[in-house]
Amino acid sequence: MNPEKFLQSLLDSRVQASASTSYRSQHPTRIRVLQALQRGSLCIPDLAAMTDVTRQTTYRAVAPLEEAGLVRERNERYTLTCSGARLLQAYSDIDAKVTIESLARLARSSHQQWLLRALSEESIRRSNLVKCARDERAIARTTVHRIITCLQKDGYVELRADVYELSETGELLYQVFGQLQTIVAGAIEYKKFIRWLPAELDSFPLEALEDSTLIHNTPDQPHNVLNAFVSGAKADLEGLQGMSAIRSPALDQAYRPVIEHSPSVTVIFTDQVLFQFHSDHRFVDYAAQDDYSVYLEEGSVRPSARLLFVPGPIPLLLAIYDDSRVIMAPAPSTGVTEAESTALESSDSCVIEWVQGLFNEYFEGARPPIRVFQEHVASALRDEQSHERSVQSSLPQTKVT
Repeated sequence: MNPEKFLQSLLDSRVQASASTSYRSQHPTRIRVLQALQRGSLCIPDLAAMTDVTRQTTYRAVAPLEEAGLVRERNERYTLTCSGARLLQAYSDIDAKVTIESLARLARSSHQQWLLRALSEESIRRSNLVKCARDERAIARTTVHRIITCLQKDGYVELRADVYELSETGELLYQVFGQLQTIVAGAIEYKKFIRWLPAELDSFPLEALEDSTLIHNTPDQPHNVLNAFVSGAKADLEGLQGMSAIRSPALDQAYRPVIEHSPSVTVIFTDQVLFQFHSDHRFVDYAAQDDYSVYLEEGSVRPSARLLFVPGPIPLLLAIYDDSRVIMAPAPSTGVTEAESTALESSDSCVIEWVQGLFNEYFEGARPPIRVFQEHVASALRDEQSHERSVQSSLPQTKVT
């Protein structure tokens, strides 16, 4: 999918004949679809009702959104993805001085985009503008005059002392459009990874993925993603932080040397993985090699290595190596299958900072093994007591006479 064409269709998807004149109907149709999906997964009939359009129009609106990875379909219900939420956030932040009509016109016109870009770099004398446009873009004189007149009328370009320059609002227009372009381009290029991330991760830095690498599972190589995590295990690592919702013998074996030799290792697992660990006597023996009570109370399997646990599902499997490189992949809770799994590897500081922030969020609620076992036992006792009360209340009551 071409990002430029998609952005044009997104901003230009107005409903030509709507029974509603409400404020929400003033937004492009596909934006209204994204806004509706902020409430949760919806089927086509519900989306049509919430966006004031026909079901046929809704299908047409949803199709490119799904192709671009901004929404995901499962069991005939559509869900907002990370990139859809991120784009919607950028759209919601648009300054009121910049109209959607102006953005739509800009998306349709590569000539207008060139002119705004040229004026954002430097002011241009009126006598030189036509020559620059002809020499650099082969834009006809009449086209230049038509575009500049329209931009002046809308207040985006000003003419001062025979020099054209962007107004403050024109700079806003150019910045907003550039941001939308960047988000759309990143969403589409890295769709196979991003489309699995939930909308709650809308702060994911789509603008910082230029040097990132995608690692795909394929029919011939179904374990490429797993192998990427395995290959990241180096005994000379100074630090490792990770999150996982799976247990893999290959990962266990690969990361044992890291645990033994790295000065700082912290890995967060889900509670389900903890129970898998403790059903394997080999893991229990490994955890007991130093001090089993310290492992239970603090999660320390070695003096510099901790294993902690969180109760709920996690959205990402990730490993941060020496605070300078990260590998991450959608967790099974996102609905991704092994065949569709795609990992993203990045050394970008913005991406690493974001991943570090996500890790810290889960770290705050992570517990050592003994806490997990205590909570599990307490929950089981509450369930048993609740069941007993339910059984007693269902028994016929005998009256005392």
